[in-house]
Amino acid sequence: MAEIGKVLILGAKGTLGGQLMRLFPGATGWDREDVDVLDAAAFQARLDGLGFVPAAVVNCVAFNDVDGAEDHPERAFALNAEFPGRLARWTKEKGAALVHYSTNYVFDGALGEYRESDAPAPLSAYGNSKWRGEQLVADSGGRWYVVRTAVIFGPKGESELSKKSFVDIMLDLAAKRDTIEAVADEINSVTYAADLAAATRGLLEAASPAGVYHATNRGGASWYDFAREIYRIAGKKTAVLPVPSTRFPRKAKRPPRAILINTQLPPLRPWQEALADFLGSRA
Repeated sequence: MAEIGKVLILGAKGTLGGQLMRLFPGATGWDREDVDVLDAAAFQARLDGLGFVPAAVVNCVAFNDVDGAEDHPERAFALNAEFPGRLARWTKEKGAALVHYSTNYVFDGALGEYRESDAPAPLSAYGNSKWRGEQLVADSGGRWYVVRTAVIFGPKGESELSKKSFVDIMLDLAAKRDTIEAVADEINSVTYAADLAAATRGLLEAASPAGVYHATNRGGASWYDFAREIYRIAGKKTAVLPVPSTRFPRKAKRPPRAILINTQLPPLRPWQEALADFLGSRA
């Protein structure tokens, strides 16, 4: 494994960013209070003031409000496409590696399972913004890595804007309700942030070829499957009722089944095992 060198992590106080900061001792981490990445001049000045050229930049910054992107597509495209495009050009110019995260929502769900080489066909403004970001990063040339992932869970990030994961939301609901409803006809990959961070480090240490990579825990789950497993492992008695996605109308269209198949990286453990590890760490 190659020595990576100095790393800059953007979005360092989010769920994934926090795990990356743990795995890259000595990394420089920036979050919203450090710089506005959408202010191109301010961001450039901040980069110029680093005092070193990072060996790698890991970008965890994203507009992740899937339904909000339908109302504010310009915001989604600014953060998910235009910014990573600018960042990719800078890392190419400096000879730095770039890791940029994307999503299974770049697919329409028609195939059900997707390899890295399958053609994206987004259904939503969010999915389209992430797909455009992938294209702009790839167009930059250089040593770029687009890492597609899905349904991240793990310890909540330090940032006030870091959202609770589905796991924490379900555990909160269990304290208030005897029964909950969960969507059974949307199936995704599931990803433990600590495992995704480790896969990211492995990708950089291996000096892997530039390109698109899938990194999720093995298997797939509906929100119903996921909720039931959370309660089973946590020993909660809350009953979970399967319902169709039409039970919770939302602005953005989701793929009905979009499981990411990893053919490029060492396989990650099954999502159930990762979930048990996470819940065990909270006990």
